[in-house]
Amino acid sequence: MRKRRISVVATAVVIATVATPLALTSTAAYADPGAGITAHQLVGVGSDVTQDVLDALAGETVNGTSYASTAVTADGYTLASYDATEPGTGSTTSQIQTRTSGPKFLRPNGANAGRLALSDSVAGGNYAVSASQSDGTVGIQDQIDFARNTSAPAVSGTALTAIPFARDAVDYAAKGSALAQLTKQQLHDIYTGALTEINGVKIHPFIPNSGAGTRTFFQKAIGVTDAQLGSNVDTLDYDGKAVQQNRLNNVIENDGDIVPLSVASFVAQHNGTAPDRSSTAVTGGAFVGSLDEENSGTYTAPVIQNGDGTLSSNSDFFADTTFGRDVSNVVSTRAIDPTSVFFNQALYDVFVTDAGHTAALDSAAAQSVIAKFGFLNVSYNGVADPTNKHVKRGGLEDANLSTAVPAAPTVTATPGGGTLKLSWAPAAGATVSDYRVTVQDSTGAPVGGYAYKDVAASTTGAGLTGLAAGTYTVTVYAANINGNSDATTATATVKTATTVTATASAAKPAYGTTESVAVTVGHSDAAVPTGTVAAYYGSTKVGSATLNTSGKATVRVATTKLGAVGGKTLSIRYGGDSAHAASSKNVSFTVVKATPTLTVTAPTRVSHTQHAAITVKVSATGTTPTGTVRIYNGSTQVGSGTLSGGKVTITIAKLSKGTHTLSIRYGGSSHVNAKSKSISITSY
Repeated sequence: MRKRRISVVATAVVIATVATPLALTSTAAYADPGAGITAHQLVGVGSDVTQDVLDALAGETVNGTSYASTAVTADGYTLASYDATEPGTGSTTSQIQTRTSGPKFLRPNGANAGRLALSDSVAGGNYAVSASQSDGTVGIQDQIDFARNTSAPAVSGTALTAIPFARDAVDYAAKGSALAQLTKQQLHDIYTGALTEINGVKIHPFIPNSGAGTRTFFQKAIGVTDAQLGSNVDTLDYDGKAVQQNRLNNVIENDGDIVPLSVASFVAQHNGTAPDRSSTAVTGGAFVGSLDEENSGTYTAPVIQNGDGTLSSNSDFFADTTFGRDVSNVVSTRAIDPTSVFFNQALYDVFVTDAGHTAALDSAAAQSVIAKFGFLNVSYNGVADPTNKHVKRGGLEDANLSTAVPAAPTVTATPGGGTLKLSWAPAAGATVSDYRVTVQDSTGAPVGGYAYKDVAASTTGAGLTGLAAGTYTVTVYAANINGNSDATTATATVKTATTVTATASAAKPAYGTTESVAVTVGHSDAAVPTGTVAAYYGSTKVGSATLNTSGKATVRVATTKLGAVGGKTLSIRYGGDSAHAASSKNVSFTVVKATPTLTVTAPTRVSHTQHAAITVKVSATGTTPTGTVRIYNGSTQVGSGTLSGGKVTITIAKLSKGTHTLSIRYGGSSHVNAKSKSISITSY
């Protein structure tokens, strides 16, 4: 402890001065926001040590003084600070309702209770309905935004961040000259029950309730656990109420009474800034004692008497690393993380100071209010970086809440031409509330805004486009309020996107001909695509060709491979190469029936007593026609036959004497048009 050396005589003066009546008024605090709470208020509960200063920073009237003109605001939001005990009555069993349509629940009394309630609010837990265990609990999710705090979080973890905003100190208050000066060792022995009397004065130690941060802090400072507390240590005052860390009335009444308290609260009450909770005790002889932490014979007073009768906090005492302490506001860690989907801009702007931003609680007006309430302003007000020694992180403080982080998710990265399709899914285990996703190129540079992108649990994939060719690494963490899973990493090689341009040589090719499709593979890089392009009719490959040095090719497709005549659509597909992605393009045309040629071999003269034999050959490009050939003499059919190999010989009926014009008629097929031809035969 850095000592401001004060002689025994000087110490007595300070004590005597402190023992004079406090300059207090009897005006009520009216600190609770009440039923008028709105969605644009950040709700805080917890420590009674910082409740008065937070009430003032919220713009409330505190001990008759309105702080509306210096109320802390950010982004249209203000603070709504609920006292640790009910204003006016001091009740520790009252309920609060922090949202207009929200549930009623037990007022959190103390820093520990505040962190517990905040844990339930941010993680969807249940908090006590009342002081009676038989009344059960109620869900209070999203009912609290911050917890006033005076001690380090009690559970390890990262879910909560305690952001410091001022400096306080914890000393002891007592009555009786025998307790005017004490060592740290004496305090240890008093609270373990080993030291029960000093100079003939019986010692009666008090300590705040178990939810009080000051109790936690004080016990740690003097090296006493809950289990080591002496049986003579009382947690109820002379009025039967829980001992508070900012009140001496009904606690310090007799010589030998002693209790730990916040020095800043004592100073604020003495100076009339905070509501009176101690003047009766001080009038009766209560004082704050001087402390020797190192048993060196040098005692340090926690306060300094000013010439005008007011007190000031002794910066030397407050700077001590054992009995001096940071007071803070605890928030959800992810609520002040700008990269999180749970980020709360207003909460961040009120409480957090970083390189480019000053917390509203760190403004000149706010600092003036903080100092008025006995706290020391600090240069690290609003610092939330966990590497800073003044910043404390902790886990959820409700044992009924899971502290598990999710298991690593499964991740798939599917590359395309200049694209990357991502998908992920949770593993079995802890519930996932969000995913942290990074995508990096081969140099480690972030891609597509995925430097460390947080997305809600309902988002299980993403698509990136416009990517250059190269290898990409995707890393995904599954997260919840307790932290991140182990990372799952996937890599994928993206190729340059290509485009296929395809043009058919004929809009209506005849069946049996070959349709030529001119293909060009487009690309955005310097290298020309290589490899092959192929034509598919449905799932059947019907043609292919190799790209030339310009990235072009002609694919030839026999129309006979396309089935029946009619409209046809081919898929022209480029298979890609080592640097270029595959791509495709459809091309359409209509295959029409082939036009045949008829070749007829027949005699020019035949006896009227004989049957003439006529040979008909039907030919068409690229196909062998099938079907039936009929021969007519006028309107009378005189013969018919079926093509075989495109040819048929038909023996016709006898012809009467004379010259006859015969019509040779090919009826066509599904692929070939009909055709007819006339010949002349003379019958004699």
